[in-house]
This record gives sequence, C-alpha cells and structure tokens, in this order.
Amino acid sequence: MEEIQIPPYFICPISLEIMKDPVTISTGITYDRENIEKWIFSAKNNTCPVTKQSLITGIELTPNVTLRRLIQSWCTINASHGIERFPTPKPPISKPQIIKLLKEAKSPKMQMKSLKTLRSIAFENDANKRCMESAGAMEFLASIINNNSNEVFEEEEGFMSIKDEALSILYQLKLSENGLRSLIMSGNGGFIESLTRVMQHGSYESRAYAIMLMKDMFEVSTPTPLLSLKKEFFIQVVQVLRDEISQKAMKASLQVLVNACPFGRNRVKAAEAGAVRVLVDLLLDSSEKRVCELMLILLDQLCQSAEGRAELLNHPGGLAIVSKKILRVSKVGSERAIKILHSISKFSSTPSVVQEMLSLVKLRKELEKFSNFMQRHGGILLFSKNIQMEEIQIPPYFICPISLEMMKDPVTISTGITYDRENIEKWIFSAKNNTCPATKQALTCIELTPNVTLRRFIQSWCTLNESHGIERFPTPKPPVSKPQIIKLLKEAKSPKLQMKSLKRLRSIASKNDANKRCMESAGAMEFLASIINKNSSEVFEEEEGIMSIKDEALSILYQLKLSENGLRSLILSGNGEFIESLTRVMQHGSYEFRAYTVMLMKDMFEVSTPTLLLSLKKEFFTQVVQVLRDEISQKAMKASLQVLVHACPFGRNRVKVAEAGAIRVLIDLLLDSSEKRVCELMLILLDQICQSAEGRAELLNHPGGLAIVSKKILRVSKVGSERAIKILHSISKFSSTPSVVQEMLSLGVVAKLCLVLQVDCGSKAKERAREILKIHAKTWRNSPCIPNNLLSSYPF
Repeated sequence: MEEIQIPPYFICPISLEIMKDPVTISTGITYDRENIEKWIFSAKNNTCPVTKQSLITGIELTPNVTLRRLIQSWCTINASHGIERFPTPKPPISKPQIIKLLKEAKSPKMQMKSLKTLRSIAFENDANKRCMESAGAMEFLASIINNNSNEVFEEEEGFMSIKDEALSILYQLKLSENGLRSLIMSGNGGFIESLTRVMQHGSYESRAYAIMLMKDMFEVSTPTPLLSLKKEFFIQVVQVLRDEISQKAMKASLQVLVNACPFGRNRVKAAEAGAVRVLVDLLLDSSEKRVCELMLILLDQLCQSAEGRAELLNHPGGLAIVSKKILRVSKVGSERAIKILHSISKFSSTPSVVQEMLSLVKLRKELEKFSNFMQRHGGILLFSKNIQMEEIQIPPYFICPISLEMMKDPVTISTGITYDRENIEKWIFSAKNNTCPATKQALTCIELTPNVTLRRFIQSWCTLNESHGIERFPTPKPPVSKPQIIKLLKEAKSPKLQMKSLKRLRSIASKNDANKRCMESAGAMEFLASIINKNSSEVFEEEEGIMSIKDEALSILYQLKLSENGLRSLILSGNGEFIESLTRVMQHGSYEFRAYTVMLMKDMFEVSTPTLLLSLKKEFFTQVVQVLRDEISQKAMKASLQVLVHACPFGRNRVKVAEAGAIRVLIDLLLDSSEKRVCELMLILLDQICQSAEGRAELLNHPGGLAIVSKKILRVSKVGSERAIKILHSISKFSSTPSVVQEMLSLGVVAKLCLVLQVDCGSKAKERAREILKIHAKTWRNSPCIPNNLLSSYPF
C-alpha cells in the first residue's frame, strides 16, 4: 500500500493529527488532550472549537478510553506501514490527590515539601492547574502569603523563602476569573496588603511575581476593591516601575495602575506617589510600542486630576517628551498624547504654559492638524489657514471590529461591544455564531441595541471632513420592532387580511436575518403554523397568479430559518398535529410547496427528540418517499433523504419506510445519481432500512438491488463504500439463501469484496468484507468467477 489513510474519527479537529490521549468535552466532541487544554486553559476560550457552543457545563475533560484503545489497536495493525503505537498516557492528577497533599502540609517543613510537589504538578499542564485551583490550592497558597512569619529553608537551589515559593506558584497557576476575584475579596482586602508588603520588603524576583499577579487580579476586579487601595500600595507599585526589574514587571506595573486610575481618588494617590515623574523619565528612553502606549494612557489618566497636571508641568521635560511621542508610537499613543495636551490646555493653560507649548516646534506641526486645539488659544497660536491635512485618519472607535470599515449603523450587543449592524447580523444569524467576535464571550441574548450617540458622532465627523472627500451617510431606517409584528398579526382576522399580513411578513423577512428572529420572538411562527393546521385553504388571485393562503404561510415559515428552540416548539405543537398538516400538504400540494414542506421537516428533524420520531405514521413515510420518487428538485431530494435518515435509527420506522416502497425508489435513483453527497445519503438510508427483515427482502426482490449497491463500492467515497459493504454484510449475515449467495458470486460482488481487501478504504469496511468472504468461503473459495489476481487476497 502506497499510503495509509488515518480514519477521520482518529483525527483531532484542532491539530488535524492522530489523537494520543482523546478526551471528550461537554459538547460531545472529542479532541486530543494536549490541544484542547491549550485551547481552553492557555488561550482562555470557553467555547467548543468545532461547534462554537459555550461550555456551560464546565471544563471537565472526560477521557475517551474506547476511542483511545481503537486508535492503539489500529496503530498495532498498521505497524508494518511504519505507524508506531503510542503508549497509554498517564492519568491526570485528581482532586483528591491535591486535597490529600494540602492536608499533609501542617508544619513549615511539610509546607515547603508540598510546595515543591505543587510546583512540579502545575508545571505539567494547564489542566493540572485548574484541578489544583478547584481543590483549594489557591486558598492554601494565599494563607502562606498572608502569614506574617516567613520561614527560610536551605535547598539545593539555595536559600528559599516559603512565602516567595508560594507566591511564584500562585502566579504560575494562572487562576480563572472566579479564582482571581475570590483572591481579591479574601480577608476584606488583606491579600492586597500582603502583596504590598512583598513589594516593600521582597526580593526583585518576588516583587515581580507580586505585581504580575496583581495585574491578573485587577483585570477582573470590581470597582469596590480598587476604590479602597491605600497610598502605600501606589508608592510600592511606582517603586517597582522606577527599579525597572524586568520588561514583564514594568508592563504589569503599568497595567495595574491603568486599571486602578479610572477613579479620581486613585489618580491623586498615584500622582502623589511620584508616578508622573517616573513615567516621563521612562518615556524618554522607551522605544517598545506597547510600553509607550501604556505610559501615555496612564499619563492621560493622571492628567485628568489637578495633581497629575501639576506634576507634569513641574517636570522640566514633561511637555516636550509627551509631544515628542505624537505620531512616533502608534495611533493610540498619538491620541493619548494629544489628549494629555488637551487636558493641560483646557485646565492648566497659564500664559507661560501656552508660550512653552508654542516654542515646541514639533508640537506646533502636529497642532496644525487639530483645529479645535488651535481655536482654544487662537489669540496666541496663529497658523496658516492654507495648511491641508495629508491624510484623514478615521477614529478607531468608528471602525467595526469585523469589517474594519467605518460603521454606518452601529449597534451594541450584550457584551457591550459595538459593531456595524450588517456585519454582526451576518455573524450571529447567517453564520449562526453565539459568541461575541471580539471578546469570544457567549451572548446571553441576541438583542441588537442601536448606538445612536456613536452614529451621530460618526455622521458629524463625516460632515466636518466633507472637504476631504468623506461623504455623510444617511440615517438608517429603524429595524422592525416586536410591537409592530404583534400589531400586524392581531390585525389578520379575516382570510383577506391574513393574506395581506402574509405579504407584509414576507417583505419584512426578506430584508435581513434580524427581522426573522424578531418575527419569531413576536409570535409569527405560531401564527403561520395555525394557518397551515387549518383544514380549509382560501385561494386569492394576486399579481403573481392564484395563491393559496396555506402555501404562502408555509413558504414564509420555511424562509424564517427558525432557531432550534422555535423548531422544537413547532414539532411539539398540538401533539404532532403540525406533522400531520405537513403530511397533508405533501399529499395534496403543488410541487413547489411539497418541496418547502420536506425542507422544513428536515430542519425540524435535525433538532427533534426520539419521542416524536417514534410516533410517525406510515402515511408520512409514503408521502416522503413519493417526494423522492417525483424528483422535484435536488434540494428537495436531499431534504427527503435527510428526513428519512433522521427517522430510521428506530426499528418500527425502518419497517414503515420499507413498506412505503423506499428501497425500490432508492435503488432506481442510485443507478443514475452521480453527486457524491446524494449517493452517500442513499447508501446510509439503504443501510438503515436493511437492518430490518422487510428492508432486506425488498432489496433482494429488486432485480438490480445487489448489483447497483456493489457497483457503488469504491466509486462514491469512503463513507459510501463503508455503507455499501455494510448493506452486503447485512444481506450476507441474515438473508443469505443459496440463490442469494450464488447471485452475489455471478454479479461480481465477491470479486469486488476481494478488491476491497487490497485497497485503502477504511478498516471497518475491510473487516466487514473479510467477514462476508469468510461466511461463504466454502461456496466462493474455488469459484472460477473470481479473477486470479484477486483470489490471493481471499481470507482463507
């Protein structure tokens, strides 16, 4: 064999490589442990990579032992092709093991021993870190850090403080948001005070760990703990900045102060702690983009207080260094630098300050681009009116995070992020995503709130910059609202008014997916279903021709593309009454609306429970099979096949489908069909039906049944070949009369099965082909119907 194909279900959907330690998450999808741990714990995603569903039931990784053993067996079988069998992975650390380890740490010496073990466990993978957190390791480490005493032990690495060791492990745990929040709130801010003491008296390394841990904590903190921070805290954080311990510690210090300084009292404390002077000094020599941005953001925050502005003006190079960074860092840096100068200009602009700003040549060149700034001091700052801006930069908050283009109809979703309506509607409704594109947070609701204030800002900005070729877009029409839909439905009392309402509903639904969801939530689905459930169906002559009110309601209901909850409630309405109504449409309706019916049922059956599927009547299957037979359209054919595939995992339904004549129709269609997916669906359905005696009998009664099924082996796809062989396996095992066995031989089925053993078409397919050949070896082994080149592959 030139190449071994790995079975697709052995492949991890993330790495696209064979899994060594398969684990299943709450959505039911299996991944390799290493890859899904990186996705969930390192990348901090809370959705399934394949389905995009939120992991609402937690981050439990359940080992898929059965699949792992299958993969190992497959590797062993294919060892001759250079595929190595990987060893059974060690089981991950368990919660009881961690709890036992923590309970044993009663004395300082035992605590140090436990800390070394905890470090080793945490180092292995992120799953161990989450296990440690849930087992109480966080509280154990915090209690050591909060302890006033600090024992020191001589280890191989040198002298080690028990508090420093606990702090480094706590930081490396990379706690979850809930863990970080509980750490902040522990002891009414006592833990923050303990970290402040570490920054005051600890080594450079432990001070770096303390500030980096605080950065993680402050990112998820509520305002209450931040408002209670003491001046000593700011003094120590500023000192870490001043000491320039490391680039990571510097960034963490800046982020801590940025998170703390949206509050006025904290700005004053940070300014009094000398933050402005330190920032200006560091800004002079710093060249890294992100560090400069953070410094300018923090300076901007501090300059919103009188103390901060005074400190900046007292620094000999304050204004010069800030102005130097305009257009030299980034867009964000330039905006913040100009904002600092704006604060100075607005609130602290004495004549000497204004004169100093005027003397800065580089600043003057940039001020020419900001007319508002010039107008504030028009009597002093005189510039040429002929200066033209070389390029207009769109403010970043006017840009949609999806399209990266200026928004025309900004709307805000439940996560607080604003997007252009058209783009976010495509993301949520067309692509069926339930997460925020920017934050990856699950959307608690899909309400799109118009951001009117931002839209007016954008329109005003467009008007101001009209001379630069920027057009002001018109105010968008407000989308349809729930009360409007409800009013429209209430007005539809007579058949004539219902037809009028239906035409209006069709128009609304055709505009965008958001309208469809609004219609669903307003009760349009129930309204349309009630029309379809009626026995009578009024007909009206419209411009498009004669139109039935029931057919119009059905086409709109299909085009609504209902949500999963909507489809489920439709299925369960009236104890299966709606399915009976759709069956009547398939029986008496036109080709077009029979197609709509079967496509709507396909959507419904995809989310249906077994209870409903088990209650389907024989007439239903007769009508679906008739839609298949009539070959109305390719979409209708696919939908019919999918409906039957969803219904036929259940024995009684297989019998009903067989009695409805599905086998004969499928064989006839399979003969002429060439589209891969359609052929696969037909073979899947034939396989399901042939698991019943009635289905096998129907297949054998068809003159070309066995011949056409065997013909599709190795001609459709891997899935198609597996299903075709599975059908032959069912016939061979349960319905193999002497005449059937002889027919399989004469039709070349046996030769085809021998060929399957020689080519790569999946281990399951080969196993079944081998079993069929073994069952009838006495009859087939020495037959002249098998070519000599294939006879060598006969099992025995």
